Amino acid sequence: MLGVSTEEIPARPSESPANLLARPYWYRELPPGTDVHRLDDGLFAATGNAAVHEVLTHPGIVAEHPLKASARAFGPNVLDADGPAHRAFRALLAPVLSGGRIAEYKQTLMPRLIDALVDAIAGTETDDFYNSFAHKVPYGIVCTILGIDPALEDRFHKLTRPLARLLDYPTEETAQTHANVSELLRLIEEQRAVGAADPRSLLETIERTRDRKGITLTDSEVRSTALLFFLAGTETSSAFITSLVYCMGRSIFDLDELRDEVARDEFIEEVLRLYPPVQTIVRFAADDVTVHGVDIPRHSAVLASIAGANRDPRIFDHPDRFTTGRSLKGSIPFAVGAHACPGAMLAKAEFSLLVERLVERCSEVVVTRDQLAMESQSFAHPAGFSVHFRTK
Repeated sequence: MLGVSTEEIPARPSESPANLLARPYWYRELPPGTDVHRLDDGLFAATGNAAVHEVLTHPGIVAEHPLKASARAFGPNVLDADGPAHRAFRALLAPVLSGGRIAEYKQTLMPRLIDALVDAIAGTETDDFYNSFAHKVPYGIVCTILGIDPALEDRFHKLTRPLARLLDYPTEETAQTHANVSELLRLIEEQRAVGAADPRSLLETIERTRDRKGITLTDSEVRSTALLFFLAGTETSSAFITSLVYCMGRSIFDLDELRDEVARDEFIEEVLRLYPPVQTIVRFAADDVTVHGVDIPRHSAVLASIAGANRDPRIFDHPDRFTTGRSLKGSIPFAVGAHACPGAMLAKAEFSLLVERLVERCSEVVVTRDQLAMESQSFAHPAGFSVHFRTK
């Protein structure tokens, strides 16, 4: 039993957590004066920068929970494991995400995919960039890394996108999402059986790593981790590429400035701060814990608001303003702690090359219609806008 009086527990909001969390900037609607909020019995939220850091690095707050929808759908996997099991899963991914392998992707794989995308959009105007174009590069990259026949990319896209809601809170779990997981795993096995996988593909590499290091993970666990790598790598990148294009199109500055690599990196980092593709991360209290002075009972769900942490006015002056060159100490678009995104370096290489190619081909990227909307469920990105890629 926790030693805290009812008066000391932060008051819960007056509406249901589901309604609150469905809004993009829900963290702003919570009572001021604390960074840790009780949303409901057994449900807390951390919104301030320091509190979110504390949640994501606290040894008593973990990712693993037997009732998580992702754990039920995928089985043991890299996202839902902690401690030695989590380290074993990440060790499998490390060779595929090494600096040397990423440099190779940037020289060979990425240019082909990015040039094809830029060719498709140059000179056009679209009101559906996210659904029509944003997925093409990340799906092409991850399909290749996974060893999937490129002809199956659209099939994987159709099956994968609904699974994003398995990672949300509240979760949207249906018979269809479980059927999609089964079908994706079947397709992966089928690709292996017909010999379509490259010896350097993700599956081949992680199985060799497992056997060489004596890591005790089953074939099923390896497949589940590969599939989650696919889901996280493609959907986060699709969302963030949409945010990149949106910010380029808001005419914040001249596109020619992005020819400079330093300026390009600063631009990408500021977009990542303002529009982290994963806005909220769910964790669980393994024991009774205290975060920022608030007692959280064992088994409670704890929502860490990455979006709130990245727009904390105590860390970032004018936090809603797009300002390149600002200090980004404290910005955590890829999370922190043991579960920080292992594909961050790969993603940044992809984003940088895409911006570089867009600037080469386009005289302007202009948002021509803007409803100032955000899609914040699943993977977050601006929505309800049209963009024109004007050519030189």
